[in-house]
Amino acid sequence: MSCVIVENEDSCVRLRLRNTDANLLTIDVVRELAGTLSDAARAGRAVLLCGEDKFFCNGLDLAWALAQPPDDMRAMFLALGDLVLGMLAASVPIVGAIRGHAIGAGKTLFSACDVRYAAAGRVLVGVPEIRLGVPNPFFADQLLRFTAGDAAASDLIFTGRLIPAEEAVACGLVHRIADKALVEEEAWARTLELAALPRVAFTENKSMRTARLCATIRAELPARTDRLIEIWNQPQTQGILRATAARLSR
Repeated sequence: MSCVIVENEDSCVRLRLRNTDANLLTIDVVRELAGTLSDAARAGRAVLLCGEDKFFCNGLDLAWALAQPPDDMRAMFLALGDLVLGMLAASVPIVGAIRGHAIGAGKTLFSACDVRYAAAGRVLVGVPEIRLGVPNPFFADQLLRFTAGDAAASDLIFTGRLIPAEEAVACGLVHRIADKALVEEEAWARTLELAALPRVAFTENKSMRTARLCATIRAELPARTDRLIEIWNQPQTQGILRATAARLSR
């Protein structure tokens, strides 16, 4: 069963992540989303990425991840990094619209969008990885610092706190807040506006913005992922992760 719903309209593509109530990520979901985004960028003039009411995406499926051997988890983080790089380097505009929380890897996918809309109310974004005993993946760390600035990113990374979308506007994680019932409609209107721009000019402007970031991530991603897997598999880290998974399952 597909985890990404695809809708084509007016030469643009709407992609909706739909996997469990929390929109959790496994390597199969990441690979499907990457393939679907690549197809959408080739076929359409712009893409809108959205999720569900409660969660845009609650990040990694922790129960699934804890059942995977180290090599498979390394492949997972590399696949997620490749997905983020694909979004940053895509030749078409990608607009993100969240009606629900964007946590961990979900926040990272949202941050990789060129324009970011969020619903008003209690919609939270953040990176709680440090509370689980693991560092942010390198691509997530660099993207957050690029998007929000070093000071705001360090605050979020080192505290693991989740902030409401309204607060996220101040540091650039969110560009616009809209009523929950209207946020996707407004984001779609913006998607159509971006699609009408001359594609070659947009692509070059986007490349000037993201090319250096992409080069940095590509250069260090394998070694940084190896270190992440070392920390992930330490007994203390595994204890925290398993306790968290047990709490979430209740």
